[in-house]
Amino acid sequence: MTEIADTDDIIQKFSTAIELPYDVRFVSAALDWTAELGKIAGCGQREVNDLRLALEETLTFLVNSYPDAESWEQIRLEFGLQSNDLIHITISNAGPPVHLNQIPIYNPENPSESEIVGLWYFLACNAVNELSFQNLGMDGWRAVIKKQLSNATFTQKASPHTAEMTPAEKKTFIARIATEQDADGLVDLTYETYRYTYPLPMFYHSSQLSQALKEKGIVSIVVETNGIIVGNSSMVISAHTPRCAYSCSLMLKPAFRKSQAIIYLLREINRYLASGELGVDLYYGNTVTTHTGSQKAGEKTGFKPLGLLLSACIAVDFRGMKRICAGRESFVIYVRFACTPTLGVIYLPERHQPVMNGLLTQAGFPSRLSADEAIPQALNTRFHIEEDPVERCATVMLSELSQDWATPLRKTIFTLKVRDIRTLVILIPAWLPVPPDLDAEMERFNAVFTGIKPISADECYLIYCAVSNPVDFDHILLADPLANALKEHCRQLYNKIFDEKGSAN
Repeated sequence: MTEIADTDDIIQKFSTAIELPYDVRFVSAALDWTAELGKIAGCGQREVNDLRLALEETLTFLVNSYPDAESWEQIRLEFGLQSNDLIHITISNAGPPVHLNQIPIYNPENPSESEIVGLWYFLACNAVNELSFQNLGMDGWRAVIKKQLSNATFTQKASPHTAEMTPAEKKTFIARIATEQDADGLVDLTYETYRYTYPLPMFYHSSQLSQALKEKGIVSIVVETNGIIVGNSSMVISAHTPRCAYSCSLMLKPAFRKSQAIIYLLREINRYLASGELGVDLYYGNTVTTHTGSQKAGEKTGFKPLGLLLSACIAVDFRGMKRICAGRESFVIYVRFACTPTLGVIYLPERHQPVMNGLLTQAGFPSRLSADEAIPQALNTRFHIEEDPVERCATVMLSELSQDWATPLRKTIFTLKVRDIRTLVILIPAWLPVPPDLDAEMERFNAVFTGIKPISADECYLIYCAVSNPVDFDHILLADPLANALKEHCRQLYNKIFDEKGSAN
């Protein structure tokens, strides 16, 4: 058995899966399935036989080890061909633990009767490059079979959009404002961009999206060619922030990401925002950090970074792009003002001022920075909560603070975490002197300062993120140098909190 090293650049050429009952009568069906897939991959007859042997021995062992399996329990087989011509078969198993140290080592030169029990393992291992068993804890066990092919002949089917991108054919693009009749095309575009990971459910339901477009609850700017929508950017206005328009994700069909479509779309976005038709003070967008492409596109239309949202949502699946990591996605906040900000002073703790000064100036803030503190004077602490149970994220926007503001906030955070909210974004008014020891109080919630969020020309908030999942700052990719400096500032704050709490334990 020769071990195959894993490589980060490996991708799947194809993969498929089946599920079978824990019954040896179904093993032959699994072997035939595997053999046919092996032939599609380009296996020679000997390689097919090797795969059949390894799978038959492993499956038979696993099924026989679990004679009391429930009728509804299934054993799952996944077959994949990787770009390095390696066949990768996984067998997900809910049966009893596999103890390899209890399997006798079979010696073919001088076999003994006691070793015959380990013959299956000997045969399976010698038929393939790797056979391993992985303990998945509460998810059971997984057997992994790997077989390197000498001459894989499988080629991936050409994309149906390949013809759309042939150099000989010059495309004519048209950018315009979408109407309710465009809902179907926008749903298709959403899938082709994000599969089923886009965080706004409306974009997967034509009827809902059509109604929103008709009622101007959402404004979508689209670019099309030959009557097909190939790009989109949308804006919505929340009732809680009526002076701020939220710019949704930039979408482009994979086949058009290197075409002139992006230029037409960005040009129309810039024209529309400059027209002031929405009547807002500013435009706001959360841009992904798994790549910098959409950040650069935002900068081309006048958007500037002002903050980060750490571990804000489940990682999105960009179709046609390699996934950087399987963890949660962080965002960088981008802002474009439609008018000059009128907020005279922005209050924030002194240690955050050096990193924010350049970002605020770059974004067009004429405001003076102050570290003044004052005991809040409101009779009651008031806040608005926006909770997303799918993304496991919630935003708590405080509008008024009482002297005992931390107590109701602490209770709210506890309630949200009980409901398995993984990330809390806490917004503190920045137009008022900050409460004494604000950062120290936030550290008790595991919350770190991550920037500033304006919601109108004369209102903005300090952003604090409280996260339950570990944050890998190395996977937060930022195009703007000042935003990258903010990331490093946040990394230091984050490490300080968790290093101190770790050492205390």
